[in-house]
Amino acid sequence: MASTYDPADINILVVDDEEDVAEIVSHFLKQEGFTVHKAHDGEEALSKANPDIDLIVLDIMLPGLDGYEVCRRLRSRVETETIPIIFLSAKTEEEDQVRGLMAGGDAYLTKPVSPQVIVAHVKAVLRRAGIEESRTLQVQNLTIYEDEYRASLEGKDLGLTLTEFELLRYLVRHPRKAFTRQQLLETIWKDAMMVTERTVDAHIKNLREKLGDFARHIQTVRGVGYRFVEEDSAQE
Repeated sequence: MASTYDPADINILVVDDEEDVAEIVSHFLKQEGFTVHKAHDGEEALSKANPDIDLIVLDIMLPGLDGYEVCRRLRSRVETETIPIIFLSAKTEEEDQVRGLMAGGDAYLTKPVSPQVIVAHVKAVLRRAGIEESRTLQVQNLTIYEDEYRASLEGKDLGLTLTEFELLRYLVRHPRKAFTRQQLLETIWKDAMMVTERTVDAHIKNLREKLGDFARHIQTVRGVGYRFVEEDSAQE
């Protein structure tokens, strides 16, 4: 049976001698909530690869030990032999890909590749390893049960409508990002007819009433729309 995880509890080691590449990949993984560590050569990768690392994104052309050798050594250690490894390399020949997989890689991506594709492969490899992303969001005393389409505050069910639930979940999943009413309409209501921007205001009002004091986390951004903030801060 697959186990579930909070992305923040997943430690990913990104190994690439090109610092800008490592930074870009790390940035997108962090946006998904993962905890990211970086290394820029083979020896550093081996030193940072420990049982707390859940997955490694590994370049091949590294100074000193190359990615193939790093992978082989990791697979030879009892404490790291099962860590999933995704090769990310500019080496595009079929024989290079075969060599990477034969060395013990779980996937092989060739540069250039979009960060979104890397993130998708990270999640897919974690699933194959029997780890599923948690379908529960937790912010202080608010819990959102994504599979059940419900939310509770201090253990008490909020009794949200489907639209209120979708609206709350979307805002919580994108903390501090301000959304216009039109953006929320297009995302939550999609192709619904006869829906105006005032509909968003009405649902936000109802949602705030059900959230009580917790409603302070849903802020109105003047001239724009709404955003969700996790910390207890004054209305801006």
